[in-house]
Amino acid sequence: MPLGSAETLALAGMMGSGKSTVARELGRLLRRRVVCLDAEIAARAGKPIPAIFAEDGEPAFRALERLAVCAIPPGSVADLGGGAFCDPASAERLLAVGRVVFLDVSSAEAARRIGAGDGRPLAASWEALRARRLPLYRRAHLTVEAHGRSPEALARQILEAL
Repeated sequence: MPLGSAETLALAGMMGSGKSTVARELGRLLRRRVVCLDAEIAARAGKPIPAIFAEDGEPAFRALERLAVCAIPPGSVADLGGGAFCDPASAERLLAVGRVVFLDVSSAEAARRIGAGDGRPLAASWEALRARRLPLYRRAHLTVEAHGRSPEALARQILEAL
């Protein structure tokens, strides 16, 4: 069934999977607004994500994330933070209002993309996080192997599958 005009298209996956870049390409191809959830959270909090984690803690960040998920405009392409789809309430909402695509990536490819992880509070625990999150990501409507492929190729694969 084709993606409806009011359906949200949300990209989930670990940091370094290409969510932001692929979301921009999908937004361009679909002529839809692209929402970067982390940018929305930072704007709402008035400070960058690392500062939220350092000053307020992860639970405060996750609460802001749930609010940001509920505020995603219908019909947009959403670049989710790595943990957004792992929250039960957020996942339930995202699955109900559109399509969720899990961009799966190898640890080697993610490490190459994110470098030292500067500014990414959870980068040091990437492998353990992926192991814990993988069953949650698998609930997505579609899984796409993201390593070794261009954002354009990934976006076209997603659109063909949907």
